[in-house]
Amino acid sequence: MNRAERERPGRREGCEHPEGFRTFKDVSYLCPVCGAELDDGGLTRWVREAERLRDESYSLEEGDGFREIVLRDRQREVYRRRKLVYELRSTPRVRAARPEMVLILHDPGDEAGSEERYDCRVFYKEPRPASAVDRFSVPARTGDILDLKSDSNPVLRSVAQKVFEFHSQRLSFTELGETAPGRRVFYANEFRL
Repeated sequence: MNRAERERPGRREGCEHPEGFRTFKDVSYLCPVCGAELDDGGLTRWVREAERLRDESYSLEEGDGFREIVLRDRQREVYRRRKLVYELRSTPRVRAARPEMVLILHDPGDEAGSEERYDCRVFYKEPRPASAVDRFSVPARTGDILDLKSDSNPVLRSVAQKVFEFHSQRLSFTELGETAPGRRVFYANEFRL
């Protein structure tokens, strides 16, 4: 793995990047699912990998129609990747898209062992930049929220500040023995970017 494909926490090997990439920092792109970070060369290699797999499917033996199915699926994947890369490269990089509203929902987890989380939805005025962060979640632990406050993305930093405020508010309600609110909405006038 080179500098173009940095290891990030939560990265899953073999991720197909189903949601594509978001612009990240000034020169790289980030997969919101696995956290893989690629530069322009990494995106090109990602597309070429799909093209190589498609080309390999030409050598499959014909017979029961399996070759055509594989070839069609692999061509579809090449098209999806090319389209995502085209959209990323044709969209001008913006320093920060200003959110219009942020909805933070507390997810208490379940008895199966999933942890408490805050699910965040970020809403923008149209047109929303294709690379803007619109949804993420963070564990309901102060350390994880503070880590997010130091992210390089100014929108994430700003939203993390609001998550921290909501988390602190929930903790104070809990300490008093009162029922803590399950959600909170923040509007544009409450953000500093």
